[in-house]
Amino acid sequence: MHSRNDRGATAGRDTLELARLFARVPEEIRQRLLAAAPPLNLRKGASLFERGDSGGTMYVVQDGRIEISIINDAGRKIVLNQVGAGHCVGEISMIDGKARTASAIALETTRLFSVPRAAFVDAAAACPQLSINLMEILCERLRWVSDSVEEYALHSFELRLARRLLVLNRSFGDGEKSIGITQTDLADFAGATRESVNKTLMQWKQDGLVEVQRGRIFLKEMQVLERIAFGDLAD
Repeated sequence: MHSRNDRGATAGRDTLELARLFARVPEEIRQRLLAAAPPLNLRKGASLFERGDSGGTMYVVQDGRIEISIINDAGRKIVLNQVGAGHCVGEISMIDGKARTASAIALETTRLFSVPRAAFVDAAAACPQLSINLMEILCERLRWVSDSVEEYALHSFELRLARRLLVLNRSFGDGEKSIGITQTDLADFAGATRESVNKTLMQWKQDGLVEVQRGRIFLKEMQVLERIAFGDLAD
């Protein structure tokens, strides 16, 4: 369930400062958009929106983690991405006003800002850099989708799993090369079964590449994992 509050104004400004969407955007414009973007709090497991919901609003993550996913015809969840602080969610439906193309849930307690389409259009009219930033973000998302399709079609599951671990560590690691994630959630993110993920992680654990605990994975040999993820493409 969603709950709104008015706290965190200073933290809000800090998030907007760091968010790529607001790079090179004057303080006056950030303030205008922040004033029109009410805060939104989500508990762990709460839904931000469902695929098919009406659009019109974009969200900027202040802190926490949001999972973007779809359910295929067989009922299997496919995780498209996980995003954290400073990133936006739901920008496509904000732009075109059409239904949500995927579902979004909070993987942990998450605070966001809700940016209505009218507020964004007003700010972008005053500062075209906002539109340029959003186009760059959309291009990056398109490249991510393109790379993911290539991974599924042309590369091994081990490569895909190693890349997902590296992405999660870069975005959500705690500085100790430790990622808080269940094997089920990792399997959804890697487009695999939990059994396949567990089998590979146990082999990597035996090889000294990772350490696996309940709900947490430690990356012990980053260089080897990077070779698994990217080495074959450099040959």
